[in-house]
Amino acid sequence: MRFLNIINKKADILSHFDPDRIYVENIRSFFNLPSPLARFYCEMAVKQKIFRKKYGILCQNDDCRRLIKSVNNPSEIPATIKCDHCELLERDNFEFQVQKKDIIEFYQLINRK
Repeated sequence: MRFLNIINKKADILSHFDPDRIYVENIRSFFNLPSPLARFYCEMAVKQKIFRKKYGILCQNDDCRRLIKSVNNPSEIPATIKCDHCELLERDNFEFQVQKKDIIEFYQLINRK
């Protein structure tokens, strides 16, 4: 579990990433790991309370795709959601029914002070 030891001892290594939004792809690329192994290490970091798993909802507009909202649990995901950015730009479509394809998983570094 080299990855978990590195994260546990040197949380500053994640300064290369946004500690509030760590994606499996970040870990895969940084540690040169296959994606399934990077996901496994992230899940192990959650179990060891190094990371917190988060769920984000993306805007459905192809030219936006911003993260609209993030939640700690999939049960907290609303049925409909509004993209404030698209509303400010006065786009016709800024309120959406949340679909599975618009939900992403990411991890958050738990403050280890």
